[in-house]
Amino acid sequence: MIQAGDMNIVQAIAELELRLGTLERVYDFLLNNNYSLTKPTQSDINKFRDAAFSDLQKKYPSLGLTKNS
Repeated sequence: MIQAGDMNIVQAIAELELRLGTLERVYDFLLNNNYSLTKPTQSDINKFRDAAFSDLQKKYPSLGLTKNS
């Protein structure tokens, strides 16, 4: 397996693909079956991404993750 700091890259990619696929299907289901549902704005999505990135930095400090933009 390929290691980068504390992370097993192959295992992490496989787990993330599964989680992402599941979340995409849940999101689509919710949007398609709850027409009055308030959808996230682009600003909301940006905040979610920033929070998720911050979580990754805390989880894998040895990787020295930085934002490109």
